[in-house]
Amino acid sequence: MSISEPIKQFSKWIQGFNYQILHNIDDVKDKFILPMFQYLGYPDVLVKNNANSEINTIYFQPDIVEPNNPDTALVIINIYHPNVTNLSPAIVASSLGSIALKTLFFIITNGYEIKVFQYWRYRPAYCLFDMAINDLRNQELSAEFYQALNFPHVSLMNKNLDNFFTFQHHNLLEKHLRRYTYWRDLLSKTDFQPEITKKANQLLVVKPKIAIKCNLPQLSSPGDCEIEFSNILFRGIKISLNHRHILSKLMIGLNTQPHWQCRPFLRQVDKNIFEAILGETTIILSELEAIDLCLCIDEICREYKKIMIEFENVLETWEFEFVEFAGIRGFKICDVDPKLWELMYKFAHEFTYYKGKSEWHLFYHDNFSIRLSQGIRDRALITPKASGYCSLLPYTKITIIYNINEIHLQSLGKAAENAWQKNLGTQGTWTAKYTQKWLLEKYIPQVINYYSQQAHFSVNEIVTAIKTAQPKRIEILAIDDIKNLLPYLRDIQSWLNLSRENIAAVRLRLYYRTFTNLVRNTDSSINGMDYLIANLQKIDWQNSPGIVDSKISLYRKFSSFKNVINCLDEQVTRINNQEYEKSINADLMTRIFIWIIENGKISYSQPQMNAAKQALLILWEECRFEMRYVFSESSA
Repeated sequence: MSISEPIKQFSKWIQGFNYQILHNIDDVKDKFILPMFQYLGYPDVLVKNNANSEINTIYFQPDIVEPNNPDTALVIINIYHPNVTNLSPAIVASSLGSIALKTLFFIITNGYEIKVFQYWRYRPAYCLFDMAINDLRNQELSAEFYQALNFPHVSLMNKNLDNFFTFQHHNLLEKHLRRYTYWRDLLSKTDFQPEITKKANQLLVVKPKIAIKCNLPQLSSPGDCEIEFSNILFRGIKISLNHRHILSKLMIGLNTQPHWQCRPFLRQVDKNIFEAILGETTIILSELEAIDLCLCIDEICREYKKIMIEFENVLETWEFEFVEFAGIRGFKICDVDPKLWELMYKFAHEFTYYKGKSEWHLFYHDNFSIRLSQGIRDRALITPKASGYCSLLPYTKITIIYNINEIHLQSLGKAAENAWQKNLGTQGTWTAKYTQKWLLEKYIPQVINYYSQQAHFSVNEIVTAIKTAQPKRIEILAIDDIKNLLPYLRDIQSWLNLSRENIAAVRLRLYYRTFTNLVRNTDSSINGMDYLIANLQKIDWQNSPGIVDSKISLYRKFSSFKNVINCLDEQVTRINNQEYEKSINADLMTRIFIWIIENGKISYSQPQMNAAKQALLILWEECRFEMRYVFSESSA
């Protein structure tokens, strides 16, 4: 999806903004707030309130005919001095309480940190954003900030409507009904009877408040699911979610509590009240309903994920890029010159299995694809990919796709559960890895040799046009040089950088501990101490913004690698005592590990290396799955 020009301009400005230029309240207003709201499209209309020398309040509204005040303003901003380094809950409560809120948005900022509250008529203000300004350098986050606060969008909002009022009303109604024994017993009888049932590719998971019926993914087709609620107020509502939504939303944050903020479809809007965004439907749930929803999703997604991983493992497709186009699902195994593809296709038509009995008579005519079949069982199906594959020659290359096709895999799909795996192999259905090897080592050389006497093409030209995958990495458990861990760590860092939600601490504890131990004995002459200290400062800011200033001076005074390790040990201790971790912290920790391994001289034992490889493998396999399916689906 293309990014609009205003969003690009806003992102460019915020990425270039340096909060260090802010020295007083006027600087925060003139050098940060006013430019920011200009990029958000607001007119240059404001009222300044100097009643308190430590706070400066401004209002934004579209119409200057009426006076700017809390009754008419769209956005109210309370500006604090940059030295106020901790916008604590007490400051927030005081700021919110000092204004009779009749605005759409209320903002508190000191130029380094910003809190944005959205106001609803019948309920407390909701904190929409709470972050350091540096976080807005993330393009996705800055786009979300722009979309929520840009003037054309805000000016069309009706201040007198409350989208959450009806949901709040439903929740209060159920709460009051449950106070009375008769109604409580009646409501409890509406609960579903828990069960977990699997038949063929259908999985039904039922908890007292939620029931999810899922069609699990198959070799040649994606899955989907349907969600129902036992709540009498939601009876009759059935929410259908497709394969893409299951992967991009439900698959994130498995096995976490609703209030941990690890799941992108769920957020807490009040005490014991959660908002669930399921496809095109937004619904308000009680805490019990949210817990049951998460438990059902965990069960469904574990099986969903297990099947997808199993497919990839047995078909040997992990090292190939997954593609989906024009109803075709498959994996890219190599690129060839269009002339070569034309000859490959011609050879397949000339050597169909019913025209002879040589070892090369093993093809079946299949439109524009090459289908390897001897009439009993398909071996493989490969399809060309070009932006107009019916006319191939104008293109510089043809991508060959190992195709997951219903006809190609029908004998596998109709077999008993898991029996299809037994049909894989050189005498059965070929895996992607074997198909690639056969193409490059046998089929393409045979095609070139067969047509070598024809003068209208150059053998050397075609051979050099074959582009295979990048050189393979050493498998994690086979690594014996610490530098070979870097490609995997960079994958994990990219994954963590994309993740916006918190991450269950249990997923990171072993990773933090083993890699801290691995880099513990690094030569103190390592370059880039400023980089390491800066990342540790950012982690401390995320965890304890109120005390970070005192630590900064300590870091700078005692900036030795020994202190870096002490700080890493602190992070290991911290994560062992908490339920979830901010993804940005895990990202920063990974950047630190990468820098040390890349630039340091490290002494490590074999047990330290083996423990680190085991921890890395577990985390990288999660990273590999989510980068392939979850985040690719999110950006699709």
